Amino acid sequence: MPMWPFAGRQDDLARLIRLAHDGAARGIVIAGPSGVGKTRLAAEVLRTFRPTSHTVIAIRATSAAGGIPYGALAGLLPPEAPAGLANPLRWAADAVRSHAAGRRLVLAVDDAHLLDGASAAAVHHLVAAGDALVVATLRTGEPAPDSVTALWRDGPAARADVGPLSLADTAAILAAALGGRPDDATVRRLGTATEGNALLLHEVVGAAREAGTLRQVRGMWQLTGEPPMAPRLTELVRERVGALSPEARAVLELTAFGEPVGLTALLELTAPDAVEQAEDRGLIRLSRDGRRVAVRLGHPLYGEVARAGCPPLRRRNRYAALAAALERGGARRRDDLLRLTVWRLESGAQASPGPLLSACGLAWSAHDYPLAIRLGRAALAAGGGVEAAVLLATVLDYAQFPDEAHSVLIQAEAALPPPSRSPAGTGAAGTPGPAPVGAPAAAGAAGGSGGGGPADPPAWSGPKDREGEPGDDGPPGEEGEPGSGGAAGEEADPGDSRPPGEEDDPGDGGPMGEQRGPGDDRPPGEQREPEGDRPPGEEELRTRLALARAGNLAWGMNRLREALDLLDRAEATLTDPAARRQVAMRRLDLAAAAAEPRTALRLGSALLGTLPAGPGRTQILKAHALALCYAGRTGEAVSVARQALADAGSWQDAMPAMVAPLHSAWAMAGLFAGDLAEMEAAVASMDAAVAAQRGWSLGEGSLALARGHLATARGRAETALGVLHDAAHHPTALTVGGCMGAYAAAQALLGDAAGSRSTLEEALSRNRATWTGFTRWVALTRVWIAAAYGETGMAVELALAFAEECRAAELPGFEFVALHDAVRLGGAAHAAARLEELPALHDGRRVLLARDHARAAVAGDGGALLEVADGFQGLGMMLHAAEAAAQAAARFRKDGRDRAALTAAARAWSLARACEGARTPALLGLAAPELTARQLEIAQLAAHGLSNRDIADRLVLSVRTVANHLGAVYERTGAADRAALRHLFDDPS
Repeated sequence: MPMWPFAGRQDDLARLIRLAHDGAARGIVIAGPSGVGKTRLAAEVLRTFRPTSHTVIAIRATSAAGGIPYGALAGLLPPEAPAGLANPLRWAADAVRSHAAGRRLVLAVDDAHLLDGASAAAVHHLVAAGDALVVATLRTGEPAPDSVTALWRDGPAARADVGPLSLADTAAILAAALGGRPDDATVRRLGTATEGNALLLHEVVGAAREAGTLRQVRGMWQLTGEPPMAPRLTELVRERVGALSPEARAVLELTAFGEPVGLTALLELTAPDAVEQAEDRGLIRLSRDGRRVAVRLGHPLYGEVARAGCPPLRRRNRYAALAAALERGGARRRDDLLRLTVWRLESGAQASPGPLLSACGLAWSAHDYPLAIRLGRAALAAGGGVEAAVLLATVLDYAQFPDEAHSVLIQAEAALPPPSRSPAGTGAAGTPGPAPVGAPAAAGAAGGSGGGGPADPPAWSGPKDREGEPGDDGPPGEEGEPGSGGAAGEEADPGDSRPPGEEDDPGDGGPMGEQRGPGDDRPPGEQREPEGDRPPGEEELRTRLALARAGNLAWGMNRLREALDLLDRAEATLTDPAARRQVAMRRLDLAAAAAEPRTALRLGSALLGTLPAGPGRTQILKAHALALCYAGRTGEAVSVARQALADAGSWQDAMPAMVAPLHSAWAMAGLFAGDLAEMEAAVASMDAAVAAQRGWSLGEGSLALARGHLATARGRAETALGVLHDAAHHPTALTVGGCMGAYAAAQALLGDAAGSRSTLEEALSRNRATWTGFTRWVALTRVWIAAAYGETGMAVELALAFAEECRAAELPGFEFVALHDAVRLGGAAHAAARLEELPALHDGRRVLLARDHARAAVAGDGGALLEVADGFQGLGMMLHAAEAAAQAAARFRKDGRDRAALTAAARAWSLARACEGARTPALLGLAAPELTARQLEIAQLAAHGLSNRDIADRLVLSVRTVANHLGAVYERTGAADRAALRHLFDDPS
């Protein structure tokens, strides 16, 4: 790829330029790790030296010339030194100085750590004597000549360290390099893959573009698959790794296959000096993990190259060695079972269903869905029966492969014998259906994660590996590397007095590897007693199967009625009260997801008193929080969600996927309440919860949807498009419908009517999840699509009709939002009466402001409209604030209050600046105050509290000129003083 335009790192560059031109120093040494962009930053700094006053001389240090005296300066010195030269240092310095041509000399030294001693001494002499400035780069961690370190140690020059690229820098660089904006997920993935290394970013992007996995989708650049290890990238990584001895290669490969590996195990399997060598070269890094020392790769790409270059037989042997070391070390930690099972599989050893099922559950708990699916398939193929089928199907559902999950469940149901008997008076046995012991079915629906479905994922048809299917790892070890938990294979540290096999994390809810489903409130280790004359466990298995099937039908197939009928038939065959309670819990889930808060609250209240803390209670709390949110009791909803998440230790292993809907309900409650700080907290917590996931598109989609709603609520529609883009264009995820719907809403606010309508139609066609909340958001989006087309009257009618529908459904949150949309669009007269009633039905500041907005608009009170604008700004809802201020300006203008109208219009314009180009009807006629660029600059400085003298000094103007400009600003904006300017021009965000 050609050199990229310089972008990002503006703060770093400003700091370096300031230091380079600081009169108290004689230049700068830019230090940092290899590949972070030191050379490019130095080049940008050098551009700031004017050719008319400075002569820049490039000095390139290399390893090859490192042993030759004055080798780096060879091109600047005469061909031969004078005979009998007594002072070669002065001779070399004079020769370099002669190139200044009467201007100030600037020495540009790249890779100063590679300078030979003589060249380094000459550079130091010139800088110390004041004959030259220096702009040098230095790789940290490398030995450097004393004369180089003396540049900053003795004070002639300043040293500035630069680190890896931030995500913001990565985004800016990608946008400049690609000629268009990348979506947020792509920035995160590339930033993580390259760890902020600019050189590797350049190569990864080039490889991905060449392979077609980085391409434009709806105007944004999106990474649609893993970037390949193209030859140039592989060569670059190998060049950084360097030539390795067989022992050092073993260290790298064992770490790549087993990361993180316990240090004791690695020292047992390899030579200690090879481990030291690998650490010295940055191939591995050590970190403390509790009482153990864990070894990880120095960079993710090292693992890619190591795994790709390892022959199959050696690969199997590496896994076998890791497994043997782990067994010798005692496998004390709970995640050791997962790692041991995977390593045995990769080494070609056979495994029985029990360990495979336990390992599958652990992988699911760690949100490693490809690995969990792979282990679930292996357990089923090894004879795991219905239990394996139910667990596999549940994981498949949460990984958003409902068709394959459906096939697995149907085959498991067909393999079951008829029930032993039916309860008296029921007639015939019913047809069972869904997830492990009350496990929440496959959807983030209950919590606002959205809908949407996969495009014909393959159905499971037996124990075989198939390329391209969910969880299929291809050649052994390519995707199946466990990446969860502590450093396995490590012996206990001295002083570790735990009995053999005891885990580091007490209170995990049962023996290591025991799978306890949601709703299973047994004490750890306790088994259920057989009921009546049924074979032990038969009814429990049938219940799990029924629950799994019902969840799959409702949240994977959009077949809610069939799911409810299946539950009715299954319940008719049940005698165990605990099993019947699990069916009731699933009905609660479905009612909450279907946005039936009254029914859900009734069911939830009845169930909450029957279970202690644990997985089953959390399942109820999840649905209860969503129902409370829909019922307008957002404060209670937040409290319930927070309470459940605070108790995650009691349920997360059994129901790991519940973190998504719980956070989604929390975020949605904050949205309806207008408490964006609470919503921000929910998003931050969810981001941390899904940070280590692999292949959990549902969790990613739930997070993207919450982040998208938050950005839209703040009025930042362009930001919303960026955070929603990847999830809204996922090829298979069920969450894609909800994310595409939110994407369409952001497009509509930006005035893209045709694009928004097209996106919404696609969202509707792809939605497959029973999630009534999705249809409510669709209705709100239709309002703003009509507005974007300029059909404001129709938009108001749509908002009012939808509000009436929500009133009938007892959904006050959606109702007041729809009515407020009508107010924002000029239909306050039709919405005001009902908005007066809704604060009694819905809590939070937002509904109160919606009511006040309607009151002010109906009364034609411009001052009250400005107070509403202030209120929405206080909530952080800038678009709502800008619209209210714009309506105030229109009202003042109509009343002939021209100066007040100017002030309100300037206020609306200032607020709209934070809204990233939103084009709603209230803002369409809005224009910036008629200020020149200089007047606007002075107004903003005055708004920040600077005096006329301060502004004059900063802009090199006279105080009188500043005063004249401020007078014009006051005249054209209607502002009376600096306080009013601060209200107008200070950053509203």
